[in-house]
Amino acid sequence: MKKIYSILLICFFISPAFATPVDRPMAEAYFQNCKSQPAQGGLSAKSQKYLCACTAAQMMNTMQVEDVQAMSQPNATGRAATNKMLINVYAPCMRFPAKDHYYNNCITNPKTKTLSRDPQKLCGCMSDEVANYLENRGSEVFKEILKRDPNIVDPMTALTNDKQFQSYAQSRLIACVTK
Repeated sequence: MKKIYSILLICFFISPAFATPVDRPMAEAYFQNCKSQPAQGGLSAKSQKYLCACTAAQMMNTMQVEDVQAMSQPNATGRAATNKMLINVYAPCMRFPAKDHYYNNCITNPKTKTLSRDPQKLCGCMSDEVANYLENRGSEVFKEILKRDPNIVDPMTALTNDKQFQSYAQSRLIACVTK
């Protein structure tokens, strides 16, 4: 038994399956680069900073350097690494851009004024509910989206183009109207 244990330990230490985790300096470099990019899609500078901080932290918790490197490969390994990034890094952090996106779309939609005398409150309610849902179930949402469209790259576009997620967001708007 001790011999098997010793062999397992040796295999553990020499196995290429054990990758290099993304460390704090790498995550900090990612964060600095991310927050220096112009905010897109109606994302506020504050939300972009939160998104960048959240994704940098998630990278340290869930990604290896080899995953990040593999993402640029145009093959199954690259796709698997990209999906890992979408599910484990972006999905838990999408509450920030989603809240801005859904609030802005709601408040600029002329139909919103016909649903409520207080569009800001209505849109705030709906965008909060969408953001909270993504905070708690974002990974599951993205796993389902990837089943329907296995080649997504941009997480916000994936949410806004996914009919099931749009149906969910609409249901939250209706729920907020009745509150």
